[in-house]
Order: sequence, then C-alpha cells, then structure tokens
Amino acid sequence: MNISTSELSDGKIVVKVNSNLDNYATAIEFKDVLEDMYKQDKKEIVLDLDMVEKINSFGTGKILMFYRRFKKVGGDLYYKSPLTGAVKDTFEELKLDRLLKAFS
Repeated sequence: MNISTSELSDGKIVVKVNSNLDNYATAIEFKDVLEDMYKQDKKEIVLDLDMVEKINSFGTGKILMFYRRFKKVGGDLYYKSPLTGAVKDTFEELKLDRLLKAFS
C-alpha cells in the first residue's frame, strides 16, 4: 500500500502518501483512503506529501474534490508544511497552497 493513515492527539488524521500521485492506480488508492475518512466522519485531514516527487491532475483532482467535500461538512484539508520540489511548484502554480491550510 502506498498510503497510510495515523491519528494525531487533536483528532486530525494524517494521510501519508509514500509514492508519486501521477498515475491512475495511486490516485484511486488516494481517493479510496480519503473517501473512507469522509465516511467515518473524520473532518480534519492533513496530507503528508513528503515522499511525493511528482504530482499531476490525478492527484490534484482528488485533493480539490475532497477539499470541497470536507469543507461542505465543516471540515478542512491541510498540507504538511513545508512542501518541496515539484509538489511545491504544482501547489503554488495551482494556488493549492493558498486554498489548503499549512500544517507544521
């Protein structure tokens, strides 16, 4: 499995992605994990993308989709700060770094 989850003491769930988010298979796994958190009524999700070197529309599309879903139910989607490399560039280019909250 390329994605793992853990719960922080404040109830936030960390979703750690251990591979690139640039292909269909990983994007589906990512979506399934976020969907599971959503169905469990977990509302505060921190995306840990430290191990991600590449991200494209497969990954960013899922991030945007779940950002809207969690916001709709009073939750939030965070990204673990600081971002680096191509992930940082993509987040800045798409303004995801302004849309999502930084978590350090």
